[in-house]
Amino acid sequence: MRSVVGVLKSALIATNFAGSARVRVPYGVVATRKFGAAASTATPACWNCEKKSVLKQHMICSECGHLQDVDAAINYFELLSFPTNFNLEGQQLTQRFRQLQTLVHPDKFSNKTSREQTNSADWSSLINKAYKTLAMPIERGQYLLQLEGQQMPQDNSTLNKEFLMTMMERNEEVEEAEDSTELDKINAQIVRELEALVQKLGIQFEAKDLASVKGTLVEMKYLLSIQASIKQKQQSLLGGS
Repeated sequence: MRSVVGVLKSALIATNFAGSARVRVPYGVVATRKFGAAASTATPACWNCEKKSVLKQHMICSECGHLQDVDAAINYFELLSFPTNFNLEGQQLTQRFRQLQTLVHPDKFSNKTSREQTNSADWSSLINKAYKTLAMPIERGQYLLQLEGQQMPQDNSTLNKEFLMTMMERNEEVEEAEDSTELDKINAQIVRELEALVQKLGIQFEAKDLASVKGTLVEMKYLLSIQASIKQKQQSLLGGS
């Protein structure tokens, strides 16, 4: 195993390492000021009463109370009543998510029109997607990039070789770990590094340094990929015990 890793390390001197897996796990948040702008569109006429009015919770006609068609382009922060920035409070996010889901729960529309029943399912799905996106720092960061018209890099050009070699060594440690205690120790270190990267990411969003934001998000992906390997190895050890 060490000989294989040694060959990979040598090859890394001349070329970039391949991209990492996409894994989602929750961790801390950091305070930043408002970043990006919410999209603003003209309010369409209600499909039922045909009146234009400010929608309640962005979904319900304030004139007749009918649930409107889903707005797939709505800003997730706006939908969940948060300013469009990296910082948010996790408990408030969960609370608002539950409030919205209660509002559009399909059971509440079982006796409504077929259009409202469809709208209920569509809004429920979108609210779930918005919540999952904003609840994860790495997903929230990538979503903010999208709002700014930016995309994640398709290669590792934003990373230095020292970081990539460190990640390879971590993978080797996971592969060679013989018990859960060793794996827990590696995971604890990764958690600390992820928390530090979230702090770093917040500062970069504060400065609107999108190039650095992309690099930090890629580093997070590598660490999250190793966490996934740790979980898989722990399950393997439990299965073999």
